[in-house]
Amino acid sequence: RATPGTVGSDYCFGMGVGGQATGGDPEALDRVLAGARGVRVREMPGDAPTLIEERDPVAVRALREALRVSDLPGFVCMCWGDVVLDFFDAGERPLTSVTLHHGYSIRWPGWPQDARLADGMRSLEWLAVRGVAVPLQEFRAAERRQAESDRIAYRWVAEIPDPLIPFAGLFLDTSTTTGGGLTGPQVEEARALLLMTYPDPVDRILRLCAWFAGGTGRYSGYPAHERIPAQFLLLEDHADFARAVELADEHATAGAVRYLLSWDTRKRLAHLLAALSPGGRRKILVHARDTEARRWLQRRIAGLQ
Repeated sequence: RATPGTVGSDYCFGMGVGGQATGGDPEALDRVLAGARGVRVREMPGDAPTLIEERDPVAVRALREALRVSDLPGFVCMCWGDVVLDFFDAGERPLTSVTLHHGYSIRWPGWPQDARLADGMRSLEWLAVRGVAVPLQEFRAAERRQAESDRIAYRWVAEIPDPLIPFAGLFLDTSTTTGGGLTGPQVEEARALLLMTYPDPVDRILRLCAWFAGGTGRYSGYPAHERIPAQFLLLEDHADFARAVELADEHATAGAVRYLLSWDTRKRLAHLLAALSPGGRRKILVHARDTEARRWLQRRIAGLQ
């Protein structure tokens, strides 16, 4: 099976300008820092007070090494940055300033874009041992969030119907690129494989509902790629959906509830609920995961009468 990889890393949240590197010498900063004899660290943004000042030559050299970059990938982080490092020379004259971004990248006026650090942890640890611990704490918190995001994405990918597994990367990319699901042609291409492999509509709907139950399982605020099963369910017949609900196990029923509560169904919700048998409606209500969702569905069902 395909695996998701990193989905929307928040180490440098909102990298606004992406693409190919637009020039610059990755080693240029290191050559400038060869003349550094001290550094002052202050918060961003603005002209904030100095947090620490370091003049020890061994420590300054260690920071210089920690700021070595791997490449200039062609992006600019959308945030101000964590801290700014103001380097000065032996005569106390300002040498240059570098902004640290999340232990992932740095910004320096000598480059047209941000640079990716070769080992971002080194700069964060350098700061932490001198009492500026927040950037390292935030980095580790972001790592934990990313690990959880990846775990959920793996779980969602595991539910993808077999003929659509080759599209896993495309599906996941919708959360970091388009943010709006698949395009019409992409849906048509993928659905053709579904129809070929699962010609029985009830069987097909059950598999799609099981897929929709995966991932976070939330009814709102979930990653954009998790709405993709709904794009295929929208193309299925109301009566077939009702028959599938009758046969669904707990997992698939949870996906059916999530589908009924999704924004995509708003224009056809009444038809979907009307097609359900009394037993199917009770099943849907029993498997709603919270009281608010259950009451919302109850009101819509009552409104059919």
